[in-house]
Amino acid sequence: MTAGPDLDALVAELVDRVLDDPTGALGPSVYETARLVSLAPWLDGDTARVRHLLDEQRPDGSWAGPDGYALVPTLSATEALLAVLGREGETPPLPRAGLAEAARRGLAAAAALVARPVPSTVVFFMLIPALVEGVNARLAVLGDAAAQPLALPHGLTDDALRALRGGAWRNPLAGHYLEIVGPAAVGAAEMEPVDGVVGCSAAATAAWLGPREPADPTHPSLRFLRRAQEQGGGRVAAMTSLVFYERAWIAGNLATAGVPREVLAELLKELPGDVGRSGAPTAPGFAYEAETSAIVLAALAHLGAPQEPAYLWQYDAGGHFMSTIPEHEPSTTTNAHILEALGCHLVGDPVDADRYRDAVARIATWLRNRRHPDGSWSDKWHASPYFATMRCALALHRYAGPDTADTLRGSVAWLLEQQREDGSWGRWEGTAEETAYAVRTLLELTADTPSEQAAEAVQRGCAFLLEHGLNVERHPPLWIGKELYAPAHLVRAAVLGALLAARR
Repeated sequence: MTAGPDLDALVAELVDRVLDDPTGALGPSVYETARLVSLAPWLDGDTARVRHLLDEQRPDGSWAGPDGYALVPTLSATEALLAVLGREGETPPLPRAGLAEAARRGLAAAAALVARPVPSTVVFFMLIPALVEGVNARLAVLGDAAAQPLALPHGLTDDALRALRGGAWRNPLAGHYLEIVGPAAVGAAEMEPVDGVVGCSAAATAAWLGPREPADPTHPSLRFLRRAQEQGGGRVAAMTSLVFYERAWIAGNLATAGVPREVLAELLKELPGDVGRSGAPTAPGFAYEAETSAIVLAALAHLGAPQEPAYLWQYDAGGHFMSTIPEHEPSTTTNAHILEALGCHLVGDPVDADRYRDAVARIATWLRNRRHPDGSWSDKWHASPYFATMRCALALHRYAGPDTADTLRGSVAWLLEQQREDGSWGRWEGTAEETAYAVRTLLELTADTPSEQAAEAVQRGCAFLLEHGLNVERHPPLWIGKELYAPAHLVRAAVLGALLAARR
């Protein structure tokens, strides 16, 4: 790659954008916006939120996300429309007939979706029962005897939800999804807002404030919600911030692609100071956890400011490391990030190197065993196998030694087989984000054993990125939260990282 856009200037522009915008540029969330409709009808922007739900409903009656990923936002939007129809003594913000028709279509779509396999999203095993409960409790407002209550998806119960509401919500992790706790969440002292925000979630903040507008108009949480809805025209994003995760992920991704340290140094200045001992959350207000901590530690090491990753030992589960405590489902990418953090520490030949080598070997074995027969990996934090494959393959390649060679040859073969005719890669369609992950993986895995086929695949992938990846206004959502979302800055960093690595 010798011609094309000024990638260095684009990197500098991205760094400036990230520093100016701690929100992650996530775009509006159907789930969170609908929760505000239901939980905070008193909040400014109610009519705009309801109109957004009507505008975003798809022809089949569902909302947001492909396949089963539509279930949570569809349940949330349907319950919200039923809540609007059931407001006593109020004239609905939009014509009742249109709201009722949209709710009926949403109900039909939800009934079809609960009959299908449910993908893993954040605490879906509690969110779905809570939303189904809410929908069923409001069906009477339709005045339609034919409106049947929804069943839970096969194999799903409300046991975990009942345990959460029985007191398990007092774990800091629950701050992010406090909206499903119920009345106990209102004003709960266990959930202290940060800059007015509970759990980096507008829905959780609304649940904490309660069903009535606070009497104090200067209340920090009220100010936050008003500001958030005003910025989005009534709509709100999937999360209020992922500032620590975002800055560290971008810094590490671009540093390993060859961007000079001084260009990226500003991204690290506001990160938590003693991550090696104290860890880091995704953003202020989130619970501390292993994945972000490992990403920050790896980024610091790549930019010449390493810290011993002692904090991560508490997540050691023997065969693998946990993402959170407690943990419902282990994560391949969390383990890949931890492998990278531990591997970076071993470069400095620490006194307790044997302990770290043992952990690296255990994680590497676990990751090899989690690889699918076709050569790919998948994960609970991202819907695309190209993301998980990049994170796992590159961590193994960099830090797990020659034992991984056979495993990674299979991953290269899978990537070459999956490339689309236009040069892109993608789970549902070819996307710039997934193409960037595939290009980056092929570049690194074939650097020592170059092949004509891999070189041609990289060239075609870069051509796709140059044509389609540098001016994406709204990327298809692939990151997994309560629903799928698209962190625009991270996507742009992935594209630039792939193009820079190819240039190098």
